[in-house]
Amino acid sequence: MKQLSFLRTAPVRGLSSLLFRALCFFALMTLTLLVPAGAQTAAKVSGVVRDPTGALIPGATVQLAHARGAVVGSAITDGGGHFLFAQPVAGDYHLVVVRPGFSSLDQALHVTESPMAPMALTLNLADVTTSVNVDAAQDIDVAAPENNNDVATVSANDMKTLPVFDGDIVATLSAFLDTGIAGEGGTTLIVDGVETSSVGVAASAIERVSINEDPYSAEYRQPGRGQVEVITKSAADHFHGSASFTYRNSALNGTNYFATTKPSEQRNLYEGYLTGPIKPLRNTAFLFSMSRKERDVYAQVLATTLPTVMPTVNVYTPTRTTEISMKVSRQYNDHHSAYVLYKFHDEGDVNDGVGGLVQETAGYAENDFDQDLTYHDDLSVSANILNQLDVHYERDDQSVINNVEAQQTIVEGVGTFGSAQLDAVYTENNPTVNDMVTWTVGKRVPQTMKFGIQIPNMGRRIWEDETNREGTYTYGTIPYCVLGGTCPSIPCTKATPENCTPSVAYHLQLASTFSIQQGQSRFQTLFAQPSGFFLDQMQLGKKLTVTPGLRYDFQNTLSNTKDGVEPRLSIAYMVDKKHALVVRTGSGIYIRRVGVNIGQQLARYQFAAERNLLITSGTCLTGCSPTELAEQPPSLFQYQPGLQAPVQAYFGLSVERQVTKNSTLVIGYNGYRGWHALRSVDINAPLPPFTSTVRPNPNFAQVLQLQSQGYQKTDGMSVSYRGRVGNVVSGFLQYTLQHSDANTTFSTFMPQNQYKPNDEWSRSDFDQRQRLGLFATLYPDKPLTVGVGFYDNTPLPYTITTGTDDYKTGVFNARPAGVPRNSLNGGDFQDLQLKVGYTYKLHPRVKDDESALAFSVSSFNTLNRVNFLTYNGVLGSPSFMQPNTASDPRRLQLQVSYTF
Repeated sequence: MKQLSFLRTAPVRGLSSLLFRALCFFALMTLTLLVPAGAQTAAKVSGVVRDPTGALIPGATVQLAHARGAVVGSAITDGGGHFLFAQPVAGDYHLVVVRPGFSSLDQALHVTESPMAPMALTLNLADVTTSVNVDAAQDIDVAAPENNNDVATVSANDMKTLPVFDGDIVATLSAFLDTGIAGEGGTTLIVDGVETSSVGVAASAIERVSINEDPYSAEYRQPGRGQVEVITKSAADHFHGSASFTYRNSALNGTNYFATTKPSEQRNLYEGYLTGPIKPLRNTAFLFSMSRKERDVYAQVLATTLPTVMPTVNVYTPTRTTEISMKVSRQYNDHHSAYVLYKFHDEGDVNDGVGGLVQETAGYAENDFDQDLTYHDDLSVSANILNQLDVHYERDDQSVINNVEAQQTIVEGVGTFGSAQLDAVYTENNPTVNDMVTWTVGKRVPQTMKFGIQIPNMGRRIWEDETNREGTYTYGTIPYCVLGGTCPSIPCTKATPENCTPSVAYHLQLASTFSIQQGQSRFQTLFAQPSGFFLDQMQLGKKLTVTPGLRYDFQNTLSNTKDGVEPRLSIAYMVDKKHALVVRTGSGIYIRRVGVNIGQQLARYQFAAERNLLITSGTCLTGCSPTELAEQPPSLFQYQPGLQAPVQAYFGLSVERQVTKNSTLVIGYNGYRGWHALRSVDINAPLPPFTSTVRPNPNFAQVLQLQSQGYQKTDGMSVSYRGRVGNVVSGFLQYTLQHSDANTTFSTFMPQNQYKPNDEWSRSDFDQRQRLGLFATLYPDKPLTVGVGFYDNTPLPYTITTGTDDYKTGVFNARPAGVPRNSLNGGDFQDLQLKVGYTYKLHPRVKDDESALAFSVSSFNTLNRVNFLTYNGVLGSPSFMQPNTASDPRRLQLQVSYTF
């Protein structure tokens, strides 16, 4: 009952005051949109770009070219979809507009000496196959970085026809990410140009999601395959929107491999958006979106034998998620626009962490309450200079509550029992500022320069830490012994339930380690990671585009490291314009951002403000009085002298060719080398030959030192195809062959032998050799469509461990002699997804009327294949080399939506 009460009450704890402050700030920022601005009177070519629904399209590339082919101007549409050129001499021209997720537009234009009225241009939505098609009459810069065809993109149109689980298009597209490249800080999520922790808007309010759009751009801190870019819909000047309901029920689903009985599960998803003008205010519009997800699901906890046989059980793990967003935009004039965006995210989970070998009592309830407020301003300073400013504030409140308050017991390879020991409250305030200038110059040789400052991660985190306050006992793998039974002719160390009498249990001998935390529990961490960048996209003739760039990053999390300068370069050469045959290459240096958690570790343990006790010998392994615990030496955490921030060099080469008018093939190589990779080494570990638990400095237990001597290496190739066969099928396919080695993973990685950390060189945790991803739509232009998603991946590796503390460090990661890390393969993964949808247009004969009803049925893991996720690598465990978790079985998803 504690967990369910938490789920009901935690989201509204402090909600009224937080909402009041946020709404006051939102109202204040909205009022700033009403301030009038002066008009520009110089002669110009200007206009606005919209999609078929009337929504404005920011970030589109607009080129003005003379009829003879020479480009005389280039611009990027601002947040209000507007573009502006200085008016050229009289003559015949054409405008070319390109934006990923939309079909390109080429419109003839006759310029006279008289002032020109602003133009209204419409880009049609593209499907997943759309690429830049060229012919001799067009002057599109196919070699430009934004026209890269080795990009995985899903538009709003695609989301209507493709199978998308729970409406989470970001999770669907993440199959095309390179997890290893993402680095220490994980995958970066960028929403409307602002780095953030969640999308925060309903799926129907998303315009486009893409990965690897501009792989080497100095504008971003991550390589293209390590970040997800989301563009949300702009507010429109007339009313339209959508509403949908998605439903799933276990009666329509298969049964999880580990479930002895099918649990009763249900998921409901309500979402929609509404946009339109704010009538009393001129040139002002809004966009409101809402999403509510209710998941009543179960996790499977496997059978254990501690202290008596326990059967596999289904554990209720419900989740509730609510997201609300409101955008108000204003167009001051044809060269100045702005918007204010407020986002609200609230998520509550019960029995988190439960499943596999983790028992229900060792789970926890978690709530994440997040609010964001963004002010975005686009100002065309002149016909060729655009300034874009983002001021963003995010507050995140997160709490974790144990299911039970008790000690925790871990038996290696068998299970986790007792309490989760994770009670904590996190509060983070994170203001960010981004300002970027885009400057387009040159007529014969178009040149686009971008430069700006970014402060994407700055603020304060407060951590109320009550983790492991009751203590944790860890036992090494213990052989089966019989209590009250016999094992005829079999030594106890080799006994199993199969060859012993039914009365089987683990004989809990002396624990291998006992750990507990005491002392200070509240810690404050201040962090700042400002950066600046400059890039220069130069079109050298009609075939060669070169984009050099330079980026500077600073982070105070690693206070004694040097600041970093990161050069970037991308080159594209159009070999054959007729077939859009382009060769692209590029490389860049990327200084990896280190998470705030490392700074928190330093604050907690550098001087033992929080006493972390790790006991590997003595009477405390059977129980300690408070007085005895006070006499135990604490553990420390410190930085290695001369610590460096992790660095990666990312590089690649690709060849892309337009095979037919509506299809493109890309073959590429990508690789990266990472040095100064972080790892943690206990510099106070017991000395070889590891027969004693005595530490060199008896005044401390574990002295964990963060070091930067790790190295990582990855090489891979990929083949991508996006195409359309008449009106029958359109789709995107990508195959990746890759190999990755490393001697560390992230900063928390510890070697088995603390005195030989470089011996850990082996396959990396992300060494998934082959991946195949496909999404396609049959009959994309018909009312009745069939969407297909197919994913086929080879196994990820896992490691064999002995299950005992062979090196006397209190860390159970020792391997059998001569066995490297990640020497075993897990299970491969296959998932066929289908969606059958029907769209009924309510007013088919009315031009530009999008009113429609849509019905669809989607299936995920359609073939009901068992895909094992994790395996038990503990030698001597009764389930050694056996899977302990599996992905979901076949699931059916029903959806009905209304668009107007």
